[in-house]
Amino acid sequence: MPVPAPPTVEKSSRRQFLKVGVGFSAAIACSALLPSLTGCSPASTPPQAGMAFLRPADVALFRALLPAVVSELESVDSAQREKRIAAAVQNIDGSIAAMGLNGRAELRKLLDLLASTPLRWALAGLRAPWDQATPEQVRGFLTRWRTSRFETFNAGGVVLVKLTSVGYFVLPDAWAAAGYPGPNPAVYRAIHS
Repeated sequence: MPVPAPPTVEKSSRRQFLKVGVGFSAAIACSALLPSLTGCSPASTPPQAGMAFLRPADVALFRALLPAVVSELESVDSAQREKRIAAAVQNIDGSIAAMGLNGRAELRKLLDLLASTPLRWALAGLRAPWDQATPEQVRGFLTRWRTSRFETFNAGGVVLVKLTSVGYFVLPDAWAAAGYPGPNPAVYRAIHS
């Protein structure tokens, strides 16, 4: 009796790819369907006051990401920390608003996915809303996504960390922590005179 050949890597990779594709399609469909069934569709949610792109749930996400990504925020006094976080969220909003239409659309899908409670729990491993998540919980979420075998999670984790870091480290108050002494005064005067 002949022994059947084991499945080839090509077939199992294709099968795995199809499973992942179906899973993500179902997750996105649920994220679109669930809020509309409850009457709080995220598509109709306008940006938060003072923001061009970020909705209230997105602001909560980035406010949770900032202390997890920028460790120096833990050592800053609370008034200064709040000021820096608010300024960084404004920078993040401006960066996203300046993106191309396709980039904003893809980022909107990611942010809506993470705003949905059941999907946040299933995909990010966080039951608590973003505004109640600790920096350790958020770091765990980012680590899981950045080390996931799924490229979609990897890319999502990298985008969130990059947006958060750049939004923070363009602040003049944060330059010293990054080792940046600031612009050369002579060059600055020459450019801005």
